[in-house]
Amino acid sequence: MKSLLTLVGALFILAGLAALVHPRVRMPARKTEVEVIGQKLEIETQRIIEIPGIVSGLVIVAGAGLILLDMRKR
Repeated sequence: MKSLLTLVGALFILAGLAALVHPRVRMPARKTEVEVIGQKLEIETQRIIEIPGIVSGLVIVAGAGLILLDMRKR
């Protein structure tokens, strides 16, 4: 059975790689209902967050560090 640090490190590496491949993340910001001439309209805005490449690289390095730290403990 793998240690928790190894599992968290692997998840960090996968998250960092995913952020490198697809750096833009869309998130719903808010939903508003407006009534115009008896018709209900829903207005939904989205927020786009762009993850910088350096942050993705740091997450990958942190994941590798966690895996190496767990290997040294054994």
